[in-house]
Amino acid sequence: MLKGRTWIGMLTGLAGAGLMGWALFTAFTAACLESAARVAASGSCSSSPSGWVALAIPGGIVLAVIGMFLGGGFLVFAGLFLAVGLSALIPTWLGLMPDMELFGWLFGGIFFLCGLLPLFLGLAGGRMLARKRELAETLYQTGAKGVGTIVEVTDTGMTINDNPHVKIRMRVDPIDGGPPVERSKTVTVSRVAIPRAGERFPVWYDRADEEKWMFGVDMEDSAPADVKDMFARARAAGGDAADEADDSPVAELERLTGLWKDGALTDAEFADAKAWLLPKIGR
Repeated sequence: MLKGRTWIGMLTGLAGAGLMGWALFTAFTAACLESAARVAASGSCSSSPSGWVALAIPGGIVLAVIGMFLGGGFLVFAGLFLAVGLSALIPTWLGLMPDMELFGWLFGGIFFLCGLLPLFLGLAGGRMLARKRELAETLYQTGAKGVGTIVEVTDTGMTINDNPHVKIRMRVDPIDGGPPVERSKTVTVSRVAIPRAGERFPVWYDRADEEKWMFGVDMEDSAPADVKDMFARARAAGGDAADEADDSPVAELERLTGLWKDGALTDAEFADAKAWLLPKIGR
């Protein structure tokens, strides 16, 4: 269910897109005044666009941008492009732009297609996210629980917003004392907090399907008691490994400090990295 702020953003953004589209429609249809003979014959246009058009176009853009920031997201972005495309396609189709017919089809078609692409991608991404949330809820409610130890982290060579996409292979020890199982998946991780072999995390998994599993990285203070218990088990199981490699967080901090000094990390990214590493060092 959409939150109130998101609804406000969507309505504001789509209103802005509609305003700009109507203003462009008015401006395009007024272009037929260039041919007085056709105007007299068809009666399609009788006056030049009024001054409100010059204000409505930028005003609509401003409203659309505000709507995006208020939570309208990809729907407003797509609506903005669709409005521009339709503002040229509709008058061309109705024969209101006889002197600009080729422009109308090309200009309108390009913007309309550019609006459909983010719309379809956004809807597909939303459905994928909804499925992931549903799977996470199912695993949390009915899945087996265990403590996972990272066995191997492999860089896939891909990055998303400068964050690496890696393949993680993990050995999971069930908390019910059953035999360990192995799971693997590719995930995008923060470049300042890349998981390392030997680190341990709470895991929820489907015993029958190797593809259905998840592991917890961060725990919120408001997390349920059983989730906090899983994180506590992972920390307790990782005590010996932390003692054997207690210098690795120090080395990682030194590496990140070098990146920060070289300008590869922003102040905010470096601060987040320190906040994540210092508890492991014991400071």
